Amino acid sequence: MRWMWRVLSLCVGVAVAFSAVVAAEAAAKAGKAAPKRIRLIAFVGSASKPPALEAKAVYEKKHPSVTVDMSFGGSGTLLTQIRLEKIGDIYMPGSDDYMDKAEQQKVVKPRTRRIVAYLVPAICVQHGNPKHIQSLADMARPGVTVGLAQAGAVCLGDVGDEILRAAGLEQQVKKNCITYARSCEQTQQLVQLKEVDAIIGWDAFKAWAPKEIDIVPIPPKLLRVRNVPAAVVAYAKQPKAAADFIAFLTSKEGKAIFAKHGYSVKPPKV
Repeated sequence: MRWMWRVLSLCVGVAVAFSAVVAAEAAAKAGKAAPKRIRLIAFVGSASKPPALEAKAVYEKKHPSVTVDMSFGGSGTLLTQIRLEKIGDIYMPGSDDYMDKAEQQKVVKPRTRRIVAYLVPAICVQHGNPKHIQSLADMARPGVTVGLAQAGAVCLGDVGDEILRAAGLEQQVKKNCITYARSCEQTQQLVQLKEVDAIIGWDAFKAWAPKEIDIVPIPPKLLRVRNVPAAVVAYAKQPKAAADFIAFLTSKEGKAIFAKHGYSVKPPKV
């Protein structure tokens, strides 16, 4: 009887060992089949929020293992956050002047810098232009309420100040300014929600809210056209994946997304 128990024990041992081998092989195959999850952190100026969100969705669908977490806000505010906290994989401000600052502060890798789109300043008024605003001078008229982006925190604020100074109307228009916004999105909402009669914004704001916003052009000699750049952050944990996402943004497909949202993808002729 003992020999029967020995044979049975041996068979059980072989079966257990075989099961372990099979389980190990299955686990190894499963490990190969499941790609490593990658999380990108992108700091994006609010001036590009609508197309940036769509580009994120399209890219993530093409790359299921990649998640692009986007934080939106004023370009200056975001730059300060990246520099102080030393976080992020991608910096995409609303204008090139803030990318210049990022390079000077060594927050981004200059060789990775690419242009995604262009932004043209414009006077944005309520749909139908009820106050009949046709020029920057009209923004200084008594009874006209104005909203502006905060210079230093938002690229649009710096651009607005430059335009008003060049027109010799900075003080006159600012007398009518009832609020300063901390991001491009907040600036756009001021006129969309009829909190003010006019803002200095980007021409793309019309595409954000076509039924609520009309555009009044600014004379070419006063324009300060900006481009929307993107670059890999110097502290990036996923530099290769970040560069790949930027390549998508600047590809034909990526630029088509921005064009659909009313952005110029070629240098505008002004």
